[in-house]
Amino acid sequence: MKILIVDDHPLFRAGFHAVLEQSALEAGVLSVSSVTEALQAMQRDADIGLVLLDIHLKGDDGFHALKLIGSRFPTTACIMISGDEGDGVAARAVAAGASGFIPKSFTADEMIAAIQKVLAGEVFVPAKTSTAITPESTGLTLRQLEVISMLGRGFSNKEIARALDVAERTVKAHVSAVFEALNVRNRTQAVLVAQRRGFLPSTPVYAANAR
Repeated sequence: MKILIVDDHPLFRAGFHAVLEQSALEAGVLSVSSVTEALQAMQRDADIGLVLLDIHLKGDDGFHALKLIGSRFPTTACIMISGDEGDGVAARAVAAGASGFIPKSFTADEMIAAIQKVLAGEVFVPAKTSTAITPESTGLTLRQLEVISMLGRGFSNKEIARALDVAERTVKAHVSAVFEALNVRNRTQAVLVAQRRGFLPSTPVYAANAR
């Protein structure tokens, strides 16, 4: 069985891919950046049994993508992932045909546990979603992994805030949480540690000129 990640942020996608590959899940991992690529991959590979779909995709809508995947591949489970944890988002995802909803405040361990439940035939919806941004003992949250991907591209706090559509002070809190979770003091160290752990590809570090 294979898991397909559909997310349009290349470094976050790479980190997400690495987290799944390093997990205890007995599944191959594929990743693409668009709905079109996802449908093509699923057409080519009948072993894809689960799709992890970001709700916010550049040039497309995750709910529209969910309907397309459901109509063409009705036996394939699909979990929607989002940083939007407002009331009703998870329920809307399930009502639209998703087998689950994973908020980006989840740690990698919590995400893997949710995926395992879906693979066991359950529908997973968090009992209580949280927007807390303090680091968990179990590791990085998906949102923190997303922030790391942008640090790796040299994004400033303002640019990260714009990309994630959050306040700059929220980004600062995320960055501080990342530093604490990785036990580092600055952006360059954070990127280097993330690369060593396989969350980011071994590319040149652009974070030294953090603004």
